[in-house]
Amino acid sequence: MSLVLVAEVWDALRDHLDFSSRSDAADTLVHLLIDNNYEADDIKDAFTDKDVRTALKAYAEEHYQEDEEFEDYDDSDDDEW
Repeated sequence: MSLVLVAEVWDALRDHLDFSSRSDAADTLVHLLIDNNYEADDIKDAFTDKDVRTALKAYAEEHYQEDEEFEDYDDSDDDEW
């Protein structure tokens, strides 16, 4: 499915969501798109909505920290096995 179409559907439905639940809905949408192999950069390009972009930024920061922790792993202890 085209991200442009997904963005159009989001724009059509977001006004029907309670204001307080839009950020949770955007978070769910971002995770669903990422889980279905859409790239973060492509999602960013397709969506202009503030809630989706905020959710995407939070997702990227969360996963960047995980990658950073992985890079800090010191494999020198592997020799003990």
